[in-house]
Amino acid sequence: MAALAAVGLWLGSTVAMRGAGPEPLPHADGIISIEMDNPVNKFDGHRAMGVGVDGLEENEIDRVWSPPNVQAMKSAGFGPVSYRLRTELGVKAWHWNPHGTWSQPDKEQGYWTSSSEPAEDYGVSYGYRLPRRGNTIDQGKNSGHSRLNDGDVDTFWKSNPYLDAHFTGEPDSLNPQWIMVEFPQALPMDTVRFDWGTPYATRFKVQYWTGRDARFPVDKGTWRDFPQAVQQGTGGTQTVRIASTPINAQYVRILFTADSNTAPAGSRDIRDRLGVAVREIYIGQQQGGAFLDHVRHRTSQRQTVMWTSSTDPWHSKDDIDKDYEHASFERLLASGITKDEPMMVPVPALYGTPDDAAALARYLGKRGYPIKRIEIGEEPDGQLAQPEHYGALYVQMAAAMRAVNPSLEFGGPGYQTTLPDWVHWPDDKGVRSWTGRFVSYLRHRDAMSDFDFFSFEWYPFDNVCADPAGTLPQNPELLRRLLKREEDAGLPAEVPKVITEYGYSSFVGQVELELPGAIVNAETSAMFLAMGGESSYFYGIEPNWVFQDEVGEKCDTRGNLMLFQFYDEWEIRPVAAYQAARLVNHSWLEAGTGSHTMFQTTSDVRNAKGQELVTAYTVRRPDGKLSVLLFNKDPKRAITVRLMQEKDGNSQVVKGGLELDQYSAEQYKWNPSHGRGNGGYPDPNDPPVSTSVGTDRHATITLPPYSISVATAPG
Repeated sequence: MAALAAVGLWLGSTVAMRGAGPEPLPHADGIISIEMDNPVNKFDGHRAMGVGVDGLEENEIDRVWSPPNVQAMKSAGFGPVSYRLRTELGVKAWHWNPHGTWSQPDKEQGYWTSSSEPAEDYGVSYGYRLPRRGNTIDQGKNSGHSRLNDGDVDTFWKSNPYLDAHFTGEPDSLNPQWIMVEFPQALPMDTVRFDWGTPYATRFKVQYWTGRDARFPVDKGTWRDFPQAVQQGTGGTQTVRIASTPINAQYVRILFTADSNTAPAGSRDIRDRLGVAVREIYIGQQQGGAFLDHVRHRTSQRQTVMWTSSTDPWHSKDDIDKDYEHASFERLLASGITKDEPMMVPVPALYGTPDDAAALARYLGKRGYPIKRIEIGEEPDGQLAQPEHYGALYVQMAAAMRAVNPSLEFGGPGYQTTLPDWVHWPDDKGVRSWTGRFVSYLRHRDAMSDFDFFSFEWYPFDNVCADPAGTLPQNPELLRRLLKREEDAGLPAEVPKVITEYGYSSFVGQVELELPGAIVNAETSAMFLAMGGESSYFYGIEPNWVFQDEVGEKCDTRGNLMLFQFYDEWEIRPVAAYQAARLVNHSWLEAGTGSHTMFQTTSDVRNAKGQELVTAYTVRRPDGKLSVLLFNKDPKRAITVRLMQEKDGNSQVVKGGLELDQYSAEQYKWNPSHGRGNGGYPDPNDPPVSTSVGTDRHATITLPPYSISVATAPG
């Protein structure tokens, strides 16, 4: 009887189960769809997750690159290193080796070539000011000034001789050198006066800008000739009338279409007679028979702002600027931070020489360092360099280095982020795209074989005072649209794309130290891969201080791009970006260089604007596990999602239990001090929390507000 009763209970239970139907799934606010039939990229582990190392100020390398700090930096888990070149932003020449030769050795001045012979580790390298500087403003410390209007006729601006026909093989009239003068507002102009240097321009043209802002020419503005625009240069002091009646203009450009090819007395260097030199420039109007000069002449940035097409890299030993201090190659490689991966090395384009570039290639080869890629220049667009001028220097640098080591790969331009696009003044065909014109120039010079990768920087949000709840969802679409525009402009789809710096903003703000900043960092590295990018390099691995810049003053915000905050006497502590990096490098990806396959992944959780409020990125790791990186960009609401696999037209829940790592406000909060002490501190400041999600949850997980999560399923 007991046996029969047991059978009856078993049968009844079976019938009840059959009649109950499928077990109901847990509630979910949205679905994450992983398209297993749609792989979008394949990459080698941490080789795709790089980090940028930049220059610092005087004596900071020793403090920042201490052994304990280096160990902390390495623990973030990044792979290869991109060596950033701060001197190129600051209108400085770079002595990557303190040993070398001058073109005028008796005076220790001229054009510098570092020694290609390895010697002792010199620890640091320095930048050198350029005494023939043309730009008032630079992208570095911004502490210099133009020699065009410094009030001293013994100083002068001179254009880069390597942009002369002697080196480019092209007529100077094809890509003339120029000066642009930026006045605070439109003023009446009818006269220009020059104190010419040697060599001087024999033909030139004077123009004015019709648009709103000639520095960022994103509108329909163009350059228009003054009525008497075309003039003959005479040398010496020369005054020319460019209009019989004054024309109001805020931006004035002078194009130099031919030059004298004359050199100072006693010169033996051909570079001394190439290009154009101007000692002082005056622009204004005739008033009552006298000339009224609108240019402010100062030996500081209080001068009228000048921009020039290029600057001669000539300098002397006395021009050293120790506030542009870089770690030596030996120091960087010995630290182990590169993890034996090939390092991306820069070579100056705007302020270097081909001879020095060739010496660098020889030096690196003799050292036996694992070097593969050379990034030529950095942020030329930020200094208003013309695409064709950069292209001409790019071709010369690549040719010089390839002659030494044919296996090297070259790329650029290393754009600074400018949204909505990278543009320049329209050429004679009306083309404004910086990328399109650069690629066209390489094609014209039959140099596309030297274009091995396309590099740019990604700092999507200029306004650090804006509410990140509105900016965070924009990040993926901003990058997607930009990449599409570049390909439409002529960037070949097959050229690998590399982000050589990224962060929330190129300005500083508190958001960079908070969870939204960490979300942008972590998502940028993943979403770029999902868009077909090859690799990206996080900017800010070195410990740093919290500070404020002009952009942050209006909302009293302080911040920085960094993994570790300096406090007290150069002690360090991690901030949110560090834990976010570890989630990507140690949890989402499998350590090492094994092949990861990335799949198209979408979310149906969107905000009122239709933007994905939850974003996700999926990889099949070398160990066979399926790993999903998820971001909740809602500042207040926890969102529950279910992970679904789409394959062969079928949709099913991701099988098995999940390992879950999460980072949110429960682990981290930044507490600002508004200028007092160290600018603020994190509390709490805990690592991500690891839990397990059982099979009974059917791959359904809850994402806290403003959070980063990694869900890993068994293979």
